[in-house]
Amino acid sequence: MKRTPHGKERHADAGRPASEAASDRETASEIYLDVESGYYVFVGARGRTHVFTLEGSHHTSFRTTQRNRLARREIGKWEQIERTELPESLK
Repeated sequence: MKRTPHGKERHADAGRPASEAASDRETASEIYLDVESGYYVFVGARGRTHVFTLEGSHHTSFRTTQRNRLARREIGKWEQIERTELPESLK
């Protein structure tokens, strides 16, 4: 999996959920478009949240709560999308 420089840094941190990024992207229960950055956000088990660029590179990973994701949607930062709306590089 390709990673941005920030993604490489996060992957090296054993305490981060980055190691699950590829599998969580395939099985994500929620998918969002970050309207500010244009990046795609995939949510896996236990709130593992992974951000990918349009080109398909892994950018970063972190954990979110359902409340946090709802807040990001309500303020217009994240827009929930369907898997069919993803660019080919992320399908």
